[in-house]
Amino acid sequence: MPTGVVTATSLNLRESPNGQIITQLPKGTTVEILQDQGQWLEVSVGGQTGYVSAAYISTESSDTQPSSDTGTFHYEGSKAIAPDGTQFATKYKLGVYNYGKTTISNFVSQNISLFTGISDSRLRVMSAVSANEGKLEAINTWDNSFLTFGVFQWTAGSGSSAGELPSLIDRLKKSDQSAFQKYFGQYGLDTSAINASPGATPTGFFLLGGVKLATSDQKEQLRTLEWAYYFWLSGSDTAVRQAQIEHAMSRIDLFYRDSKHMIGNRYISDYVSSEYGVALILDEHVNRPGNVPGTLAKAVNQLGSPDPQNWGDADEQKLLSSYLQFRAQTSMTDSTARADRIQQAVDQGLASDKRGSFQP
Repeated sequence: MPTGVVTATSLNLRESPNGQIITQLPKGTTVEILQDQGQWLEVSVGGQTGYVSAAYISTESSDTQPSSDTGTFHYEGSKAIAPDGTQFATKYKLGVYNYGKTTISNFVSQNISLFTGISDSRLRVMSAVSANEGKLEAINTWDNSFLTFGVFQWTAGSGSSAGELPSLIDRLKKSDQSAFQKYFGQYGLDTSAINASPGATPTGFFLLGGVKLATSDQKEQLRTLEWAYYFWLSGSDTAVRQAQIEHAMSRIDLFYRDSKHMIGNRYISDYVSSEYGVALILDEHVNRPGNVPGTLAKAVNQLGSPDPQNWGDADEQKLLSSYLQFRAQTSMTDSTARADRIQQAVDQGLASDKRGSFQP
């Protein structure tokens, strides 16, 4: 059985996903992984069996162990194999997937010098939200978005729509040309029509061999084992990881003090200033950006549009409690479970729920 190590200060072992807590596992605890359910892992530890959040388990996966070298990309059963024999993904439906193994928290804690110009508070918010998204090496080529990558599961865009993944790769291209060229440029991949308007999620298209991938048929080229491998491999590169985290963090600026996301004549930042609250709103923005700030505005209105200038912790908590009720009524995917995982990050000390704790 594969094993993993607890990376959080204290991790809840539950009877079922989001179920009753059996016990808490201290950092460094080794668990035996019985079943991988994506966001949750069924594990065995100390004679007990239960479920833990996959975001706080570091695994030594067999994905990186060499198999037989055939010189081509191919499948061995359900395993996707690179020309050098590396097992890098698992076959599923139209393509492959790999959940990755490195969280934002893992990488930042070991490479803090890369983020000296970024507040610790932003990094804590990112760590909390990443529990609901992917890991740094995560890939997926099986769904209707053709190619998905990274901690925020950026995609190439469904159908003829623009996607967020090209904007991430465009950031890498500008920040580290050698890394871009190593994993993408040398194979003919480039970016096109990047739209990064103020307050709007940046999107764009890929170019492959100079041709814009603007239709479903054209984007199908991104489902190949080759592209799954190149993106997965890039997820282990320091420059690509840094670009991912910085790109993910920039999303906060799209709504936090943006004039297009005001509630009445106040910014979202006037109402929500805890790391926990910012993480919740960022979580909604990642999953359903069009819902922000409308969902929070409903909560503000329910409370009678109060003046937040002299609010304390309890006032903001009351607003967030109302906000989560409205959020659960939207089309957001697994709203309650996602909120619970962010609360778990707060309980584990990865982020603070104190008003004023978020420092942009």
